[in-house]
Amino acid sequence: MFKQQKVSVAVRQVLLASGFLVTVPVMAQDNSAAEASNGKEEKAFETIVVTGSVPGRTQIESAIAVTTVDAEMIKDFQPSSESEVFRMIPGIQVSGTAGPGGNSNIAVRGLPVATGGSPFVQIQEDGLPTVLFGDMNFGNNDYWTRFDSSVDRVEGVRGGTAGTFSSQSPGAIINYISNYGEVEGGLLRLTTGLGYDEKKLDFRQGGALSDNVNYHLGGYVKQGKGPLEADFNVSESAQIKANLTRYFGDANYVRFLVKVADTQEPNYTGAPALADYDGHSFSNLRPYPGFDGRSQSNYSIHNQEFLMVNRSGDLERVEMSGITTEALALGNELHYEFSNNLVLDNKMRWTDMSGGFTSPFLNVVSTNSVIGSSLNGATVGSIRYANGPQAGELYEQAYLNNNTNVHTSMRDVGSFVNDLALSKEFELGEQLVTARAGYFYMNQNIASDWHTNRTFSELSGDNPAMLELFDTAGNQLTANGIAGFNNNWGSCCARDYDLAYTDTAPYLALDLDNDLFTLDASVRRDTVDASGWAISGGSEFNTLVSGVAIPTIVANGPQENLNYSVSYTSWTVGGLYKLNQDTSFFTRASKGGRFNADRQIASGKINADGSLNQAGQTAAVDFVHQYELGVKRRGDVPDGYYSLELTLLKGDFKQSTYELSATLCGGAGGCVIDAEYKSQGAEMLGTLRLGDFSLVGNATYTDAEKKSAGSSSWVRADGIPDLIYTLSSNYHINDQWVTGLNVTGQTTAIDSAGNEYPSNYTLGANLKYSPTDNLQFGLQVYNLTDEFDIRGSGGVADASVSPTVISGGPVIGRTVNLSVTLSY
Repeated sequence: MFKQQKVSVAVRQVLLASGFLVTVPVMAQDNSAAEASNGKEEKAFETIVVTGSVPGRTQIESAIAVTTVDAEMIKDFQPSSESEVFRMIPGIQVSGTAGPGGNSNIAVRGLPVATGGSPFVQIQEDGLPTVLFGDMNFGNNDYWTRFDSSVDRVEGVRGGTAGTFSSQSPGAIINYISNYGEVEGGLLRLTTGLGYDEKKLDFRQGGALSDNVNYHLGGYVKQGKGPLEADFNVSESAQIKANLTRYFGDANYVRFLVKVADTQEPNYTGAPALADYDGHSFSNLRPYPGFDGRSQSNYSIHNQEFLMVNRSGDLERVEMSGITTEALALGNELHYEFSNNLVLDNKMRWTDMSGGFTSPFLNVVSTNSVIGSSLNGATVGSIRYANGPQAGELYEQAYLNNNTNVHTSMRDVGSFVNDLALSKEFELGEQLVTARAGYFYMNQNIASDWHTNRTFSELSGDNPAMLELFDTAGNQLTANGIAGFNNNWGSCCARDYDLAYTDTAPYLALDLDNDLFTLDASVRRDTVDASGWAISGGSEFNTLVSGVAIPTIVANGPQENLNYSVSYTSWTVGGLYKLNQDTSFFTRASKGGRFNADRQIASGKINADGSLNQAGQTAAVDFVHQYELGVKRRGDVPDGYYSLELTLLKGDFKQSTYELSATLCGGAGGCVIDAEYKSQGAEMLGTLRLGDFSLVGNATYTDAEKKSAGSSSWVRADGIPDLIYTLSSNYHINDQWVTGLNVTGQTTAIDSAGNEYPSNYTLGANLKYSPTDNLQFGLQVYNLTDEFDIRGSGGVADASVSPTVISGGPVIGRTVNLSVTLSY
């Protein structure tokens, strides 16, 4: 009965949002894009799938769940972060509240993220992974990819062949596909925040250099303080991507690609809030006085730089720079079709990449719980402002923030990847059989050192000050709010490591096609070799800062030297029945594996000789089993057409992984999380065009459960809403004016303690005016109604008061952008 009620509420929310969109003409599109889409959309599902599948198939002919989102739709949706783009792809479940820097937990098809990152989802650029592993500690895969004007479309493949046509991606592949210059022209677009400081310049230029050579160049420059009222620049980013394609013969080509990126973007770590609480669920969520997470964050001018003890043991001052990346990538792609139906494809990329993660984490505690507690061998007697306009005064607010200032230097996340494949077609009577054999190679470096300071600061969204703690005799215990260097999560997490993982994977795919059906099967054998070293924290010692002794840990403790290899097999079998040219049914079963990389270190899983012990072998590979049954349908309606893809799905996996923070470990610094997970549900993608009005929507319903190690009962999985959906549509008022509205929302979700957060949705709108064919003015609004919606994980800070004080990741509030675009 309970599950039926949850489904009923989910359905009502989708119907409500759909009805609202139908009654209000929504979502904008410029004239040129509309003219292009008239030809494209009338042939729904006719896009050739290039991601995670046998090449040459259209969407309606492919026995996989695949979605294509074009650049115009993403721009109109105005996502607040890279991961919020993924909410436009059915099956992908992400809150999208971590900010433009990244660090999002990306789940897929109800398979939760036990710790962080996206363990089952791979992000690619032009068919190759940007990083091999999606859940590297302080190096999630959404750090390294940015949607900009160089991108033509984003393609998402879920389940099945995602695990056999690529490595480390049994859940899904999200592929950013570049514009290759097939269409002559370009654009310049300047976007500015209205009421907040942020400027962005997008550009692209492409076309033909000769009869057989195309080129494209695109990118962006961005700078500003962001919509959450930081009083210093938190965004300073630039990226340029270029490619050159030389065609020879009818279908053969060689392509060269380059990317240069230097980005700095904020990582938002949550905000306090108030809620009514019945001991199980929250309701009536509203902002915390003085810290409104819709428009404020804990980035502060009083904490824009801080001291740390670096890997050499020396004091060093670092900037609060959020998530930073530097990348140089050089790629090559070759496609050659021989005369005997033999086709060669090879893709290669070399990447030199590094970055940093420097962020003020948030944890709300009562001030009274700190006074009288033990800190650095003394009893805390009083708290005073360390800086800011009230420096030196007693701190008498009810709550404070006692979470870490963390700085992680990702010295090297460079890689080399190559994917070589040969395919050949055979005619067997009326059957067409395609055989494809390939060999994938990728070497991924992961070199990093962690610095997690124990820190105290004011709980405020308006430039919070640092706090100094004093003992009962008046002796100072902190240095500008720092109570410990590298020790916030204990000796586990004062880490220094330099690792390398080499993944080699031969794979084979067979595909049979005739007028009625297709059958396919593919298998992949991954072998991952691990090498390198990892050092944990040693004994604690004191570092003097302005006469104050600050406990310190550095990475001079136990060392692990990795020297092991793990092999595993992934497979999938599927089929598609062609009822007619507009309807197809497909089914698929699969087993896909993903390798646990740097989350294995410093957790008791490596033997002295570098091999894996029994616990390490158990946790080395997570297998995902998936089963799906789907239908794809397109057709005509008066003055328009529609398309629908519906997939029923079921899956499960077992995971053993290491969590570094105290948040999920009951106050301890690091712990092993073992659990089984299972999920069942459905994905839906639909489009509708009626004259000048069009609607695109997707939804994912899942019933996700988990069973912890040692438990015999299944419980609701945390962090996974029953329903997540996105709807967008547009209406051409006339040749010059276009208006639009979009909505993204979700039903209830629970945190790791089982507390339930309410369902909600966020509206967006835009308006475009084109006085000429090549000039367009735009107005884009995110969170039109300024909804206070907590999507990200959180928890109870103080249940002894009413209303209850909680924390979580709220959606950014009403944000308005103005843009002007010159196209040519």
